[in-house]
Amino acid sequence: GVSVFGAFLRSEFSEENLQFYLACEQYRNSSNNFSLHRRAKEITATYIEAGAPREVNLDSKTRELTTQLLRAPSHTSLSHAQKRIYSILDTDCYPRFLQSTIYLTLLGQAD
Repeated sequence: GVSVFGAFLRSEFSEENLQFYLACEQYRNSSNNFSLHRRAKEITATYIEAGAPREVNLDSKTRELTTQLLRAPSHTSLSHAQKRIYSILDTDCYPRFLQSTIYLTLLGQAD
């Protein structure tokens, strides 16, 4: 499932999109404010800031809005950015994955 899709994305040098999406899910499910603030800082430094080590492809308006929302983190601060990345995964990455050798090989093993 997710691990095979992740392996495909790694081979395409776009694994950060899935990692960001999953980090947003963890963030949204944070149980307390301390955890929310800590994760907000980690996600910003890892995925959102320009030049971040795993910077995701967000348009400037989404990046700016997300940065503003994370100054006072809430469980929904990353929703817009997460939807943008989900859209990239859904319309670009996933269709390519379904045509990939890794997926077709796995599908052949299931028969």
